[in-house]
Amino acid sequence: MSEKRIKAVTLKDIADKLGMSAMTVSRALSGKANLVSPETARLCRDTAREMGYAPNLMARSLRGEQLNTIVMFAEYISSHHYLAELVDYVSRSIERRKYGVISCQSMSSFHQALRNFRLAGAVVIAPPEDFYRDPFGERLFGVHYQAPTVLIHSAVEQSVFNEVSPDISSFCYHAACHLLALGHRHLGYLGGPRAEDEPRWFELRRRGFEKALAEFNVSPGNLRQQACPDASLGPAAIQQLLTRFPETTAVMCINDEIAIAAITGAHEMRLKVPGDLSIVGSNDIKLAGFFRPALTTLSIDIRGMVETALDLLFDEISERREVAGREPIKIRLPANLIVRDSTAPPSVR
Repeated sequence: MSEKRIKAVTLKDIADKLGMSAMTVSRALSGKANLVSPETARLCRDTAREMGYAPNLMARSLRGEQLNTIVMFAEYISSHHYLAELVDYVSRSIERRKYGVISCQSMSSFHQALRNFRLAGAVVIAPPEDFYRDPFGERLFGVHYQAPTVLIHSAVEQSVFNEVSPDISSFCYHAACHLLALGHRHLGYLGGPRAEDEPRWFELRRRGFEKALAEFNVSPGNLRQQACPDASLGPAAIQQLLTRFPETTAVMCINDEIAIAAITGAHEMRLKVPGDLSIVGSNDIKLAGFFRPALTTLSIDIRGMVETALDLLFDEISERREVAGREPIKIRLPANLIVRDSTAPPSVR
């Protein structure tokens, strides 16, 4: 049997069907619709949609055209429900604004997209600390990139990019105050890399914890951090933390998935949550309220964060402002503590 190859629809195919020149169709579909009449632009768009036309981004970039396309970079999406929700909101909001999206899940693919295409802008979600050392691969590939860029949920202090993020220090402060007010005096923090490996990453969190500890006259040495990059390691990580520091009675986790895994690990040690150990999550994923015990956690307005960030990005795109040398806009969103069943006063030991 022979396979029938499907021929891609070209601008010439659309032009032939409409009896127009390929140049007119190209202008109507490539962001230069102001050079043709509104009726011609509409007719070209409708016909392109009916015929299944897909623009060749590489060819358009080679011609030096800026694409109505945003590159989005977010790592480890499948490991975190919160990140997946963020990516979904960002993609849908960009598409509602009539732009396309290139999604990248590694630094190398992000840099590759910047090398291959002349993009309108970039969205970087929860950037790793490595991102700040060479954001656009200039040292590695010689990429010179100055299109508008916005960061969403950055956990590192920076003064280069527009940014909309949760107030990480405030998150940890409110969680610690809740636990300290319940009577806990030995706290743990579970999640992320080792503090000594990525010190900038943990600094904002430490700041919030230490502010709360100071207000309750508790030594900063009573805070212990245990690395845990993934929820699958949560049970082992909480067990390691409690074995090293058995005086710990309350733990805040970097996200709800790790918090739920930590509760499982505590149960394996025959510890009751919250009787023997209180646990606080972060991000308030949909399952947090259905898990047992229902998870005390911190929430953020994800939709509001995404829309605010993309407003900043598209304002910069439309104004065509120079990125270099301008003062970045940084917006920090407050935490909302949701108290459920996974926290309680410490039991007498």
